[in-house]
Amino acid sequence: MAMRPAWVNEQLFPFESHFADVEGARVHYIDEGDGPVFLGLHGNPTWSFLYRHIVSGLRDRFRCIALDYPGFGLSTAPPGYRFTVSEHARVVQGFVEQLNLRDVTLMVQNGAARSACGSRLASRNGSVPS
Repeated sequence: MAMRPAWVNEQLFPFESHFADVEGARVHYIDEGDGPVFLGLHGNPTWSFLYRHIVSGLRDRFRCIALDYPGFGLSTAPPGYRFTVSEHARVVQGFVEQLNLRDVTLMVQNGAARSACGSRLASRNGSVPS
């Protein structure tokens, strides 16, 4: 398991940490299971920890991925990152492209701002959630 800060409780968050460099950010994510892709996008001010029970419950049927937006959880933001929906959307889009994710089922949190991030991703990839 990648080195994580001491405040991360391994019993509560027993997943392997992965990192991707996207748009100048070091993006932390978990990637558990096999099958159709489930992508969890957290709200503000939380992180992928939010999805721990969902990932545990779905990883026997899905490839469950949950990322931390830059500056949240275990991700780091590049200098000048302003934490806007547009910036988050670019990072998520770059992340999806880098991992070559297809036919993604999205779960988004925290109202219109984060939902817009997920909707932008979906609309760029040919399907918009209803």
